[in-house]
Amino acid sequence: MYVKENLKEQTLSTWDENILTEMKQGNQQAIAQCYELLSPLIYTAIYKICKNKEVASDLLHDSFIDALENLDKVNEGQFFPAWLKKIAFNNTFNYLRRKNIFSQVLEKIKLKAETSKNFTDQLADQNQLELLLAQVSEQHRLILWLFIVEQYTHEEIAQLTNKTVSFSKSVVFRSLKKLNNFATQTQQGANNAY
Repeated sequence: MYVKENLKEQTLSTWDENILTEMKQGNQQAIAQCYELLSPLIYTAIYKICKNKEVASDLLHDSFIDALENLDKVNEGQFFPAWLKKIAFNNTFNYLRRKNIFSQVLEKIKLKAETSKNFTDQLADQNQLELLLAQVSEQHRLILWLFIVEQYTHEEIAQLTNKTVSFSKSVVFRSLKKLNNFATQTQQGANNAY
């Protein structure tokens, strides 16, 4: 997690708004520089949601094309990497909704969690969050993902999901409570099995 956060901080700290200015003027080198700098970060965010390398690559490509076609819509003072990430999230969730893949993937994860004999080992696994997220609705999962993993503020989440700030806060609070109850019950079940 530290390496991932370090990469994210390093990538975002090296972003220069002059790249955006050059891109708006059609500078191909600036576009290439933008892609080289931001694509690993955006790809990782997409892949964490869809869990398919080919789809993640396609969605990364589509997100950059969408961004390049709409550069004039980036407001002055708006942080371009965050704007691009928002496009990538929208494209990813639209794809998953169209393909109904999100539900299928999470059902497999839920089944894996339910059939596990040693939940403690699974909680230690890097898929812990995904196992727990399988217990909440798709909309709540998106909000939790944005809040916990992507570290969006409630204000940013409200804007992205077209909901209120209080809705975002409420979803996070109730979902975390539900996830805590699920983890406790599952842990108790695992302990009783021994």
